[in-house]
Amino acid sequence: MSDLDRLLAAEQQQVEDFIRLYKTPELDLQVMVNHRWNMQEGLAHIVAWHESFARNLSLLAHREKPQPPRGTLRQVNREGVLALRGLNVDQLIRRLRKAQRLIEKHIFDESITLIPYRKPGTSYTPAQHLDVVRNHIRHHFWETIDIYVAAKK
Repeated sequence: MSDLDRLLAAEQQQVEDFIRLYKTPELDLQVMVNHRWNMQEGLAHIVAWHESFARNLSLLAHREKPQPPRGTLRQVNREGVLALRGLNVDQLIRRLRKAQRLIEKHIFDESITLIPYRKPGTSYTPAQHLDVVRNHIRHHFWETIDIYVAAKK
């Protein structure tokens, strides 16, 4: 198994863990998980970034110019959540899974050496990008659990 295979498997597992969290029966989506977002908006944040990664990876695989989000991290995060605000959890999960399938389809394309993350910002190799994504989702997974448990005590 290659490093990229291992990184993809770890990223896939983190995505599925995050989805399982949001499929918890009677989950209170209005609990604030940080100073900006409630539970549902936290999911929208992850979906927005995952769709961006998948879209740019797919564009590169089709030899087209990538379209990374532009602006400060704060602006990009806000715009991503606002763009998905009207969707329910099931719709968000479907979009997250669709983005994941695109990533799985194109991540092994050897012609792709760098994937842009954000403009201005850095670009990552496919392996680095998978690791960044996994860590990002893991951070929000544990943040969400910690805050949710504390809020429900």
